[in-house]
Amino acid sequence: MADVIYPSNSELMEIAQDFMPRLQANRPVFQFFPITTQDAFLLMWEQMDNFIGLQYARGLNGEPTRIKRTGAKRFQMQPGVYGEFENIDEEDLTVRRQYGSYNAPVNIDDLVSVANMKLVQRELDRIEAMIWTLLATGTFSVAGPTGAIVHKDAFTLRTMTPTVPWSTPATSTPLADLRSLKLLARGSSVNFGTQAQIWVNQTTMNNVLANTNAADLGGKRFGLGTLNGTQDVNTLVSMDGLANFTVYDGGYYDETNTWVQFIPNGKAIVIGSRPAGQVIGQYRMVRNASNAGFAPGAYSMVIDNVDDGPPRKIEVHRGHSGGPVIFFGTAIVQMNV
Repeated sequence: MADVIYPSNSELMEIAQDFMPRLQANRPVFQFFPITTQDAFLLMWEQMDNFIGLQYARGLNGEPTRIKRTGAKRFQMQPGVYGEFENIDEEDLTVRRQYGSYNAPVNIDDLVSVANMKLVQRELDRIEAMIWTLLATGTFSVAGPTGAIVHKDAFTLRTMTPTVPWSTPATSTPLADLRSLKLLARGSSVNFGTQAQIWVNQTTMNNVLANTNAADLGGKRFGLGTLNGTQDVNTLVSMDGLANFTVYDGGYYDETNTWVQFIPNGKAIVIGSRPAGQVIGQYRMVRNASNAGFAPGAYSMVIDNVDDGPPRKIEVHRGHSGGPVIFFGTAIVQMNV
């Protein structure tokens, strides 16, 4: 689109984007699904089976009883192969101006830097969307450029669906539902008490705050007043030893420029706590031939054809191979609320 011609006495300013680029630091999903690397191309892990049974009595002069050895389960999945690039062509290099100016030529380093930042954000958005979708549904699938599914998998996760949706304030029972949730910790080394987090978006949290059921949350008070926000609700449920709410409204703009929430409305994703604070999973990046020495992890490269003759073209590439793995599926509960 052509630039608008402004009067000569006007001043053009460059301001920040409406939706600022988000890199890894402020993405809470990586607290419990950190990005790691492994020098292999297959995602594989093992978990020892639970210890079961009670000790047998031997009796005086009796022989001790031999018990069964503990086995293990092996899990594996194929990694997805991801990669894309942005093209900087001869027209960009020749006539493009700097944002916020009328005639200052754009710097090549700036073009490359912006393209790389965009590619990094798209990569992190892809990873984060994949993890939240997996946590909310137990499965994920990623389509390629033609629309065909090229990377998918599914995990068996526990689900919980309250009798009355939380969007029905007069009869829903979020407090009783959290008490039932806590019981799901039985038989596993996970805690669904105050150290557990219930991840919801703001719409779902608004449904909790709007509860008017006098026999449940709507009948509770914070001190002498009403419950006025998420912090008040968490103070109340903590007194009952229950999991706390965390509101996360993160998301991304899809290719049609439509906003997509990472956590959908009506979903509560519960992340329980492990005894030693172990992470419940990882996003594991594996070996990649585009890295030096076939090293694991993401790759970035800039390809400039300046020595190959016109027209000049610069390609900024970014990609990785990998996928999510879940070590402790019992620590995750999908609530359809």
